[in-house]
Amino acid sequence: MSQSPSSARTNNGLSWLGISAWIRRQEWLRSIYRYLPTTLRDRLSLALAAPARARARFVHTPAWKHVDNASAPLASIPVRDQYATDAGVNIFAYFRGQFGLAESARLYARALIEAGYPVALHDIDLNLPHGMGDRTLENYLGEATPFSIHLIFVNPDYLQEAIDAIGRKRFEGRYVIACWFWELEIIPEEWLSALQDVDEILVATRFVEQAFRRVTDKPITCIPLPVTEMADSGLTRQDFGLREDAFIFLLTFDFNSWLDRKNPFAAINAFSAAFPPERNDVQLLVKSSNGHRHPEQFLRLLAAAKNDPRIIVRDEVIDRAHVHALQRSADAYISLHRSEGFGLGMAESMRLGKPVVATHWSGNVDFMEPSNSCPVNYRLVPVNEGEYLHWRGQHWAEADVQHAAEHMRRLVDEPEYAKRLGGKAASDIRLQLSMETAAKALIERLQTLHANLSRNSSLG
Repeated sequence: MSQSPSSARTNNGLSWLGISAWIRRQEWLRSIYRYLPTTLRDRLSLALAAPARARARFVHTPAWKHVDNASAPLASIPVRDQYATDAGVNIFAYFRGQFGLAESARLYARALIEAGYPVALHDIDLNLPHGMGDRTLENYLGEATPFSIHLIFVNPDYLQEAIDAIGRKRFEGRYVIACWFWELEIIPEEWLSALQDVDEILVATRFVEQAFRRVTDKPITCIPLPVTEMADSGLTRQDFGLREDAFIFLLTFDFNSWLDRKNPFAAINAFSAAFPPERNDVQLLVKSSNGHRHPEQFLRLLAAAKNDPRIIVRDEVIDRAHVHALQRSADAYISLHRSEGFGLGMAESMRLGKPVVATHWSGNVDFMEPSNSCPVNYRLVPVNEGEYLHWRGQHWAEADVQHAAEHMRRLVDEPEYAKRLGGKAASDIRLQLSMETAAKALIERLQTLHANLSRNSSLG
């Protein structure tokens, strides 16, 4: 029997997986490997994983060529003259970045822009190991920083480097708000010194707020991340290589965000537990990015999915408009994460009316409940060495795979239930996480700060 192209690609990729596994089993090779320089070891792993990763990319249909770079820059939305008043905000962020913190900055910035609030956007480029191809706010980027309040989207471990890149003089006499995300209950001790460089912290969830309140008495403002309608490239299931007649679960994550934290293995296990091999009306698409930067972990993921042809792994950085088309094309979203600072993929899918099956712990708890989603039970377990940054003394959630499997089966077997859940999800997200709600809260806080700064200036 001849193999299908997708089957051939998978088997070819997994042959490299077998070679890599064989090398790791040879004691004499492991001894040599330990003495190789880190850069050489990384190159070896990358070489072994490269063929598999190449075959895990989407097969681009002709439609892809017509919609590549679909997230074109937003047309300039008029805002009040930012040079006619001091009451605005300078925002520093990785505005071109294709990763979570960068997208968060763009969402908050868009909320202010669409509300007509004066902003000055300044792009930061620290040569991070991420794609930097987003151009949606290109028309708003510049060098001017005319306002007395800075809002900076850089986590504490890169804050000093970012301030140096921006220019320390720009921070003299300014009120500095840092928007920070963290995924565990204890803020790393290595981050605490960064508190000296900021006046206030902006967070997106109560989970992150509680973590920072344990280590500082500085003001903390919690404003949920706005989730809005985004550009959709129009790609279809066929363009993504998905079946038209299957119920499709979607899982998305970035290898740079730590594989063990995102925990796609639990979702794969839940899918297998929910649907025996003979059930052919379902698919699970595991869409990752930056697997080439973590080749050994990428091979782990391929190994976990290799025995079930219904599980598809695709690893590629694609345009945000394609991501939204993918979310639209799926029937449900699953995230059996161990911890999340917010959970943007979950919130975006819910806004589109998709049922979401997710671990009921950490940031996503703010917008997920049994009436609008499928929260999954969990138990807290220690974070082990190598699983995440600053792991000592930390705990995170281990999702109940069987409970997740029950949710998945019900969504497929009870279409009306899935439809009702998705409708409630869309309604709740559009209300709770709207651009207008976020803009109103953020503008109110900025206006209060400007009034305080003005009063203190006049008293001085």
